Amino acid sequence: MAKDDEHTPQRDADPRLLGEILLAEGVIVAADIERAIHAQLLSRARIGEILVIRGGADASVIAETAARQSGHDFIDLRVAPLDGGLIGADEIDFCLRNRLAPFRDGLGQIAYVAASPELAAARLSDRGGEFATVAAAEGRAFSTAFIAACGPRLAERSATRRPDEGSLRPGFARWQVGCVLGLTAAAAALTVAKPGLALAVGIWGAVGVMVLNGGLWAAALLARPRRVTLAAPSGETAFRALPIVTLLVPLYREPETAPLLMNALAALDYPAELLDIKIILEADDAETLAALGALGAPRQCEILIAPAGAPRTKPRALNFALDFARGAIIGIYDAEDRPAPDQITQVVAQFAAAPADVACVQARLGYYNARENWLTRCFEIEYASWFDAMLPGLFRLGMPIPLGGTSLFLRREALDAVGGWDSHNVTEDADLGMMLARAGLRTELSPSITEEEASSTPGAWVRQRSRWLKGYLSTWTTHMRRPVLLFRELGPWRFLGFNGILLSAVLGYLSLPWLWLVVLVGFWVDLRAGAASEAFGALSVATTAVLPIMFAAAAFGLWRRGRLALVGWTLTLPAYWGLGALAAYLALWELVVAPSSWRKTQHGVGRIARELRAAALRGAELGRD
Repeated sequence: MAKDDEHTPQRDADPRLLGEILLAEGVIVAADIERAIHAQLLSRARIGEILVIRGGADASVIAETAARQSGHDFIDLRVAPLDGGLIGADEIDFCLRNRLAPFRDGLGQIAYVAASPELAAARLSDRGGEFATVAAAEGRAFSTAFIAACGPRLAERSATRRPDEGSLRPGFARWQVGCVLGLTAAAAALTVAKPGLALAVGIWGAVGVMVLNGGLWAAALLARPRRVTLAAPSGETAFRALPIVTLLVPLYREPETAPLLMNALAALDYPAELLDIKIILEADDAETLAALGALGAPRQCEILIAPAGAPRTKPRALNFALDFARGAIIGIYDAEDRPAPDQITQVVAQFAAAPADVACVQARLGYYNARENWLTRCFEIEYASWFDAMLPGLFRLGMPIPLGGTSLFLRREALDAVGGWDSHNVTEDADLGMMLARAGLRTELSPSITEEEASSTPGAWVRQRSRWLKGYLSTWTTHMRRPVLLFRELGPWRFLGFNGILLSAVLGYLSLPWLWLVVLVGFWVDLRAGAASEAFGALSVATTAVLPIMFAAAAFGLWRRGRLALVGWTLTLPAYWGLGALAAYLALWELVVAPSSWRKTQHGVGRIARELRAAALRGAELGRD
């Protein structure tokens, strides 16, 4: 083995430019290199990467030629697999971060192979010790070989990436269990001993929750949330420092969304060679893999197969793929997303202009099938309220921002600093927003919008909403295990916001059926007499005050996104909230019996989604012809 100051190439380097070698060997034609050079003026990416992504050149051929140019040996990992036994438990992080691995050659000697041999050699030298000369490998072949060699360890790593203290994994704290049991016992005893007083206490509790909800929405509106406006970068100078952006797109048994997803990714106007798109599939999802293969993914897309493991959640898939991400900015998209084509460009410009403590940029979300039926209309009204009224208001108030599950973009170093995602939390987005706030990092909002497919049937809607509400309760449970520490890290104002944001909606839904019951009983029983008299009066006042606030927030959000035609439907929201009550009780039950169980939402099945998919498939057929 050579010492760490002897990592010289194994063969003589070729002094010619890569393009010259490829032209001489007939791999490309002159027009290919001319287009690549023109693209390089904007993206500043390597010629080889541009030829692969834009010119359709074979990635393995380009990597082998680049290795010869720099004087390195080349190892085709598609036919020469890695030996996982050579990668120690304490080595796996180092290998992943530097995209290198030990390799046993045909003579039994241990060498190193890397996607970028020069960088790998420098990292090995920095670490000290002895190592053999580093050979080159094609980047995607390296990832596939590493996953094959270390699959079980990668599965465990993705499940436990977040330390226990920041994860739902350890479960409830003793004090939390004690409080729940104590309150339940006290409520039962009071109901038996003094039912009138129990009714009064219940109504007062519901009034408190209603006031909390109304106060939160009123504060957001009174904060005068501003519309974010940004000028996109233009001209050669603006593109000199463009970073690589990794997009993580987890899929599970969603073959019907494949045509829409491929169209949406191909429409992004960011330089293709600077997009590192990871489509993440589970090992048992052959149907989605086949659908993607039939369509042909854009060349900037890499399909990663997550090793089998538990829990089977989106955040575990994200943690797995993060180890193979090359970007300085990490973005998240869902299978059914249709982001604005200039979204990545806008987000990159926003990060470039933002202070260093801005760790995340969250785009707005909406629905392309908002007019499909009553349920999708209400869903769009709710999203307009949340993303165009509530979140901008929380931002102005300096509150922690619960992130959406898609179209959020993070600085890689900030994501690593908070331990990635909690694989056991079914709303990893809300949890991540709170983790960033606890670390003293901020989230900004983007004016760009991503359209999704709204659940169009009550059953699908309730299942999806139960997962969201369970995740909010999970996030509250995790972070409130040590409330004093949380208070110190957030400060009094944001600590108050944390509790209000995560608990208000859940408690509001949970109390709603009881309020309706009180109103119905009130037709036959005079609730204004006895212990509940003042509570019932307060309930009437609170309802009269809070409902107009909720309707105003909905109207404001619709006005913000130019959908005032839906404003009349806001009056039907109380019926929509009734479905939320069903979801809340389901969420509460699952939090106890199956806290990390993921209720999958099936997309691509609604009428408008089917029409769009048919159009996308016709377009793909025409493109092949």
